[in-house]
Amino acid sequence: MEKFKHTKYLKIYFSILILFLCLNHIMAQEQNFATVGAMNQMRKTNDTPQIWLDTLTNKSHLYGLGPYGKLQGEITIADGKPFYASAFEKGKSVIGQTWNMKSPFFVSANVESWNVFDITDAVKSVNDIQQIVAKIANSKGYDTSVPFVFKIHGVFDSITNHIVTPRSAEVEGFRPNVKEQKFSFTKVSGEIIGFYSENHHGIFTGSKSNIHVHFLKDDLTFMGHLDEISATKNTLKLYLPAKLNRNAYSLKVIDTDFSKGRLGNIQELNLNDLEKFHGHLCDGLVVGFLGIKEGLKELYPSGIIDRTKTRIVSKSSPCLTDVAIYVTGGRYQFNSFYVDNTIEDGFYIIQRKDNGKTVKIQMNKGVKPTIISKMGAKAIKGELAACDIDKLKKLEDHFTMKLLTSNPKDNFTVTEINDFIWQPILKNKFVKTDILNKDKLKCNR
Repeated sequence: MEKFKHTKYLKIYFSILILFLCLNHIMAQEQNFATVGAMNQMRKTNDTPQIWLDTLTNKSHLYGLGPYGKLQGEITIADGKPFYASAFEKGKSVIGQTWNMKSPFFVSANVESWNVFDITDAVKSVNDIQQIVAKIANSKGYDTSVPFVFKIHGVFDSITNHIVTPRSAEVEGFRPNVKEQKFSFTKVSGEIIGFYSENHHGIFTGSKSNIHVHFLKDDLTFMGHLDEISATKNTLKLYLPAKLNRNAYSLKVIDTDFSKGRLGNIQELNLNDLEKFHGHLCDGLVVGFLGIKEGLKELYPSGIIDRTKTRIVSKSSPCLTDVAIYVTGGRYQFNSFYVDNTIEDGFYIIQRKDNGKTVKIQMNKGVKPTIISKMGAKAIKGELAACDIDKLKKLEDHFTMKLLTSNPKDNFTVTEINDFIWQPILKNKFVKTDILNKDKLKCNR
């Protein structure tokens, strides 16, 4: 390591190391799961760090666990927030936040949305947690042979945690014959963040355990590795990564097979392609895609949409209009698409030209959080500060995941219209609201 004298070179080194080690990267339970280093190799490598957290490229909704530095404490990442805890002095712990941390082994996963389940059993040990997590996950259709991150939140009757301390006199915080400090709490509210795996013994779980768990107090004044726990029935909730509704991502359409051809070209449209067409993925794009799919199911119960027979009216939202023309193939110049903001209680009207059947699509009340609409209206007026723009994006991202992980029938209503009159109008003064803040300064917080 002599040649790596400067911080920037060290970061380059660790970036290359991560790139190599992250060949161990796998997709699991709708999460980007990754491990670096191994628990059973630490002593062999003199606790040498194998990852520099500052070099992680995807920190959004990241969860992770590992030792801090050369066993100088614990690391917990909770929803993209990096915490470290150390206990260099007797009876005292310190907690802080930074990405400038290293770890001899580390496990992580990105999870944007969770499914929540009640824990109805009493919890009396860490092993109970392992059994309960496996039981609920199996009952809800999760594959427990695949590793996954989980959370448990609530009020704990009692809880004991440890924070590791350095084993070498050359490392800051070393105290002779002290390998860890224990800290106990009673009637404390907080969150357990854990990783479950039946196949990583000695990697990031113990040799006889399927879980590695840390505890973070709700007030963020303490964090440590969980040792003992007690909680009564029905006081805790288990969070498992939401399993995305894959069928919601695509639909089949039929078109002609060339510029002067016959009907018969069946192809699949998906949300990824629509994202490229529109420019970004957002809640409006997902609302439009899932809503229009529900409407087209009513018009084409066979499951294949004939775009040569379809026309659509859309409200003027950039997201909704892009979905409308991309999915249906509707265009104003061919009398198969126009924009109308007077659509009552809905955002699309779709019609089959061959039989005249027409439906209106609307979102059910209470599905979209009111705060998104309020902040969105302020953003259009240019009244949102830079950091509030970031907050709005997080709210919209969470709403997007909610839509993709729930039943569309719970979110949208499709109503048949018997007296609809097609009245195309042309306007070109609608405001393209998704570019109004493109020059906004970044949040420096």
